[in-house]
Amino acid sequence: MAAKATPAERERLSDAYELRYRGEGGPMSSSLFGAYLAALVGTVYGSMLAHYVFGEWPGITRFFEQQPFATIGIAVLVVLVIAAVAFKVGSARGPVLPEPGHIEFVVATDLPRRLTLRDSWWGSQLMVMTACLCLGVAVPIGFAMSQGNPLALAIGAVIGLLGGLLIVQSWLRGQARGHAPIGGMASWPLVEALPAPVLLRQSLLSEAVTSSLIVSDTRRARAQAFSLKLRHTPERIRIAGPNVTVILADVYGILRTWTSSLGWAVLEVIALVLVGLHAVQNADSPLLLPILLVAAHIATTGLTRGLQGQAAAAGDQSLLGLSWMHEAILHLAPVAVLQFVVVTVVGAATGSGSSAAAYGLGAALLVSGGQLLYAHKGPAPGGLMGTGPGRGMGVLWTMHPGIVVLAGGFAATLSPSTAVIAGAVALAIGYARSSAAFAPARIH
Repeated sequence: MAAKATPAERERLSDAYELRYRGEGGPMSSSLFGAYLAALVGTVYGSMLAHYVFGEWPGITRFFEQQPFATIGIAVLVVLVIAAVAFKVGSARGPVLPEPGHIEFVVATDLPRRLTLRDSWWGSQLMVMTACLCLGVAVPIGFAMSQGNPLALAIGAVIGLLGGLLIVQSWLRGQARGHAPIGGMASWPLVEALPAPVLLRQSLLSEAVTSSLIVSDTRRARAQAFSLKLRHTPERIRIAGPNVTVILADVYGILRTWTSSLGWAVLEVIALVLVGLHAVQNADSPLLLPILLVAAHIATTGLTRGLQGQAAAAGDQSLLGLSWMHEAILHLAPVAVLQFVVVTVVGAATGSGSSAAAYGLGAALLVSGGQLLYAHKGPAPGGLMGTGPGRGMGVLWTMHPGIVVLAGGFAATLSPSTAVIAGAVALAIGYARSSAAFAPARIH
């Protein structure tokens, strides 16, 4: 059923919009701007990145040319996986999600839902379809720029459009699950069946996550967006001396969040194995090793919640009587040892020789420094939260622990000794940030 309105309904809807927005633009404004950015950035920069990948690794280009059906199958499989994830995400944050003021002033009226939620649904469709189409076009453009078959452009556009449609429809059905039958092709009955309290709860959660991201508090945003599912009730931690007690507390914490921790652990091991490969350490592309080290850093943030908890309690007296540095070492040491061992063993097994241990030590030091920076990052300073360029600086503040790891990764591509030096420098920066957080306040 199309979202058509009678003249009387259009007039009432216009009055409700005027009451809510008062010339600030409508609910489609942000979607239109987002679609514009997705089209510009996705197509231009996406095609350039794809061209770089195809040029750096000719084997990928040959695979695309020699195995076209397998390539299409991989693309379809990726779309299906994303659609499944979108269906799951829809229960927490669906595509039909106006901001809270729109729900209270417009959706709360007796106007049909097909009108009050129309712009929100159309905006989400526009964003998803534009992003998927641009991605479906950008990769074939890069392929064609690398002397590939231009026919890939038409195939990519079709996959992008159909994939975007499947993803956004799966997303809507995830949001409507439990409120209406989700079978069939019609969308408007699902939109009309969404209860206002559910929309308001999801909208408020989205606003809270956005606010946390604006002030660069990524830990709070992650905690708000992803509720941890605990495996069992809390256990009493065995008292075995302060050192072992800290390590046991971290282990119990990881076991309680077993699904989340398992995912982070798998990503961590995969990233470390790839970092340890001799072919990666000596790759022609200077991007491969830094990106993998950043992936290891991101995975480690899911395994060092004990360190993050210590950082959040900076200024409080330690219950175990340990200094902050002693406790931080206990939180980091198990993961750092794992990183050193995996990278060293994989490097030695793949031909890195005596440099394997240097890369292992460099990776462990670099990621440990990044963890200290991440744990003590905190909200962005007030001076960075102004208008104009300050917003960009706030984004950089959010990303700066990863940027430090990325810079260390680029240094690690120069030589094994440089990898160790870069790791030591990153650890020193992290130590300086941590010591400042635990230093007593002084009045000068």
